[in-house]
This record gives sequence, structure tokens and C-alpha cells, in this order.
Amino acid sequence: MDLPDPARSRAVVIGVDRYQHLENLPGVRNNVSHLAGLLRDPEVWGLPAEHCVELRNPESYEELLDEVHKAANAAEEAFVVYFAGHGLLSLNGDLHLALPKSDNERLYRAVPYDSLRHEIVVTCTALSRVVILDCCYSGRALKGYMNPAAKLADLADADGTYLMTASSETKLAWAPEGEEFTAFSGELVKALSEGIPGAPDPLQMDSLFRHVRRELKAKGRPEPQQRARNAGHSIALTRNRWAATATATLQEGTDEPREDTVVQHSAPQTSTSDPTTQQPLKEKAFASATAGRAPSRRRREVRNVAIVLATFTAVVSAILMVLFKA
Repeated sequence: MDLPDPARSRAVVIGVDRYQHLENLPGVRNNVSHLAGLLRDPEVWGLPAEHCVELRNPESYEELLDEVHKAANAAEEAFVVYFAGHGLLSLNGDLHLALPKSDNERLYRAVPYDSLRHEIVVTCTALSRVVILDCCYSGRALKGYMNPAAKLADLADADGTYLMTASSETKLAWAPEGEEFTAFSGELVKALSEGIPGAPDPLQMDSLFRHVRRELKAKGRPEPQQRARNAGHSIALTRNRWAATATATLQEGTDEPREDTVVQHSAPQTSTSDPTTQQPLKEKAFASATAGRAPSRRRREVRNVAIVLATFTAVVSAILMVLFKA
């Protein structure tokens, strides 16, 4: 499976870590910088820098949606939107993404998730569209996930949409004090940085989600949620770094010296007039050479024993045949 072409894909990574009326979230700044860096890393996906926008502390509804709208229009193969910050709920339970001047009494200064969803589903025509929300009550976004109209269900499998949220619709997302990242994004960054043992390469969103959920559950932290439409679970945006590391390790293990080959190591230059310094060097050289021959000697000994045993077995078989015939 090939990754979406970075030249025809876009990502907008949004983070709000400073608030006037709500608690600050210092880990969000690290979320944004590390996640955007991974998306640009050629060993992970390789988005060009101009195709991966980092938007920190947007002051207005318009500033955020303008960046999303521009990227949504340009994306052809894949489009990714990530948001980390506070999540707020309206009186009727709709999710709002809090901006620096937002709070529960000033929801008009926040971004309704429905407005963001419109850009992803209606404006964007990319083959794969992914939204990742790291905020409280982010599970509310699962309501009508990526589906403003029933007709969307009739789209072909290629038009995949996928949503991953840090928590359920009634739960708070965690931003542990003193930690580098928020709880959910920290596991996400770790999985993309180190890879996931045994997961496919490229790394599908469903495999990434299951790993992150398992890690968070083991630590007693809020469990993420996911929804997908039209093969969205199988969207793969990144390489599984674990697979590359495992392959390199396997190749190193097969690169053994050939039989009877002695590996020579250069010793540091030293004065030849001092015999006390020459002796340790000779001992090291001898140890290096014998270490290269030892495996070969053992293989020859095993082979010789096998030949003796085979000859003995053949002789015994011949004697028994003569006895039976007699």
C-alpha cells in the first residue's frame, strides 16, 4: 500500500495553549510542534513544509476557518485536520472548539465543530480525510460523524473519512501537569515516532487508534473514540517506523563474516620502542583474530562429528543386513 502523495495532500495542525478565561494548556504547544514535525518527516510521511500549516492560538473564528478552507480546497489525495485545546458545549450539547478568548459564556468566540466539519466534508474533495480532536467532550463530534446528509453514505469507498477523538462525548480529555504532552496526543506522537510492533506498514488509522487506546487504558486515562465512513478505518497516512527498525535489525543479523574470514581492526598508533605498550596490542589483535576463527572451528568440528556418526550408522546397517541374510 502506498502513502498519499505528499505533493497532493495537506494538513492543518491547530493548537490553543493560552486562554484568557480558561486554564492554560502548555502541553498543547508541544503537541503541535511534534506532530507537525512528524508529518513533515520523510521517514513518516514527508509533507512539504508549505503543505503542513501549524496554527497556534488563532485569535478568531475566521482565522482558523480561513486556513482550513484554503488547505481543504488544495488537498487532492489526503487532508488532515488536528485540533488540541479546550472543548466547550452549547446548551443543546453541540461541540465548540475554544479559542484564546472563549469560555462557556462567550461561545460566540469559539468555533462550532459543525463549521469545521462542513469544510472537511463539503469543501474538501480529497480521497482521504482525517480529523483528530484532542479536547474535552470531543466525542460529541462523533454525532453525525463526517455526514451532513444521508447521501454521503452512497459515496464510493475511495472517499474515506475518519475521525479520532481524545475522549467520549461526556468525558474530559487529560492534560497532566508537568508532562510534555497532553495524555492522548502524547501517545499519538510516541506511536508515530517509534512505530507500533506488529502493526502493518504503512500504518492504518485503525491500527494507530487501537494501539493508542490500549496504551491509555493501561494507564487508567480516558479512552479515545473513532468513527469512519467508506473504508476510513483503512486510511494510511504514515509509515510504521517499527517495521523499518525491525527490517534493519534483521539485515544486520544476517550480515555475518564468511567462514575462515578474519576481521582486522586497526589499533591506535603508539611508540614501537616501548615493549610494555606493544604487548597489550598484540593480545588484542590475537583476541580479535581468534574471535573471528572460533565460529568457523566449531562448525568444522560439528561437521566432522556428523560425518563419523553417518559412517558408523552405515556400517552397523550393513552388518545387520548380513546377519539377517545368514
